[in-house]
Amino acid sequence: MRNRPVWFCFRRAHALSLALLAVVPVVCFAQETSPTPSPSEAEAEQVVVSATRFDIPLDQSPASVSVITSEDLEQKQIERVSNALREVPGLSIVQTGTAGQLTSIFTRGLRSEHTQVLLDGIPINQGLQGAFNFADFTTDDIERIEVVRGPQSTLYGPRALAGVIQIFTKQGTGTPSVMVAAEGGSYDTFREWAQSDGKIDGFDYSVGTSRLDTDNARPNNNYRNTAAIADVGWSPSETLRLGSLFTYSVSDTG
Repeated sequence: MRNRPVWFCFRRAHALSLALLAVVPVVCFAQETSPTPSPSEAEAEQVVVSATRFDIPLDQSPASVSVITSEDLEQKQIERVSNALREVPGLSIVQTGTAGQLTSIFTRGLRSEHTQVLLDGIPINQGLQGAFNFADFTTDDIERIEVVRGPQSTLYGPRALAGVIQIFTKQGTGTPSVMVAAEGGSYDTFREWAQSDGKIDGFDYSVGTSRLDTDNARPNNNYRNTAAIADVGWSPSETLRLGSLFTYSVSDTG
């Protein structure tokens, strides 16, 4: 909606000017304030892939979609994908104990195996049952998470009866850089992590790794986890990229 102009008028306060006003128009200048983009306009700039397998604006998605960006993860200091998904409407996260225990996602009340989980388009549901354990899934090197609620079996198969959770890793851009950090807390909890990404000519890479050690609140309930994820690619042209994805996760509890 266009904002109402603010008018500035300049008039000569002289007795003779009263007669001149009958034949001389008053010169006025209109100053319009620039419109502020609405939240819906900002949301329209986001592009989603999972709902149709094509890049479309978020506000044009035919399905109910939520997007979690790397900026959201950084601002809220979220270390686990399961913790990020707790803020998504329509999802229920059930963890059977402290850190490292079985963590399941239920979409709109359906069974956990009815949610298809993908990493850069690759299905990662586990075993014959098809459920996925989010206990050790860290946010290292994650660019964004798209959650599609509702049946998506026509696009992703029978395991997408309740919805789809697709995680996208980062792709290196710009000058190579490295970031290293460490933090600690109660119950002898320590976490160290490192991130590096960049692009040189047609070669790009992005690597994230972390180590978590905690004794948890209960005795004999320690948790140790080492995780890493890397995305490496080569672009022979502006429209073609050949990429490889590497993941690593080892944990120990008890």
